[in-house]
Amino acid sequence: MAEPQPYQRPPQVFISFHGDELRDNFIRYLVWGLRDERLNLFIDRGEANRREIRNVFTKIEDSNIAVVIFSKRYRESEMCLNELQKIHEHAEQNRLLVIPVFYDVSKRDVKSLEGEFGNHFKEMREKYKNDPLKILTWEDSLSSIADRTGLTSEEHGTGLGLVREIVSTVKSKLLNSAGGRRRRSMSIGLVFVLASTAVFLFILFIARNFCADVRIYKAVKCLLGVPVLVGVLHQLYRLSTHNR
Repeated sequence: MAEPQPYQRPPQVFISFHGDELRDNFIRYLVWGLRDERLNLFIDRGEANRREIRNVFTKIEDSNIAVVIFSKRYRESEMCLNELQKIHEHAEQNRLLVIPVFYDVSKRDVKSLEGEFGNHFKEMREKYKNDPLKILTWEDSLSSIADRTGLTSEEHGTGLGLVREIVSTVKSKLLNSAGGRRRRSMSIGLVFVLASTAVFLFILFIARNFCADVRIYKAVKCLLGVPVLVGVLHQLYRLSTHNR
């Protein structure tokens, strides 16, 4: 009988977007599409409520992947920019996968803060002119996240076609991430098996040269060799059931 597996919470997807611009149309369809895949989602339903920012940051920390939807008004929202800063921090630490989505804006304009997207960011620069570090942090986050491989409405449209591509990309990234963790776990198990086998062989063959008394050697072999062998067989069994 296979060992019972511990409960694992479904992967969580955090969606960063400008609420007033996209909440009632595109985001609604995206949420339906992701929930159809049984993914755990978090979207900020109270963007204007700044007291919720700590809760939002906690949700980012708990997430496996973040979908950042850059739209024309994204840079107008201080909340969006703060979310992006937090997402950037975790992505740089390899604790979060990120998918940038360019919704009716060009990747170049977001990355370089040019065009209409960049022009509106000037308002933020003026608003926080006494806090240049905040502006630099936001600019760095925008440039870094926008520079990642993402999806564009120029290629997939602004409707269901783009929704399908986002859902497909999220599934693919989560699957690849899970596969990487399984490979790392398997490697650790194999290392244990090889190390245990080496110990067992040492006891079985080499230790004999250091034990003049045959009875003592047999006792040592039974006391140490049998538990090691049981451990090796147990690990092999776990690996075989894990890969089914």
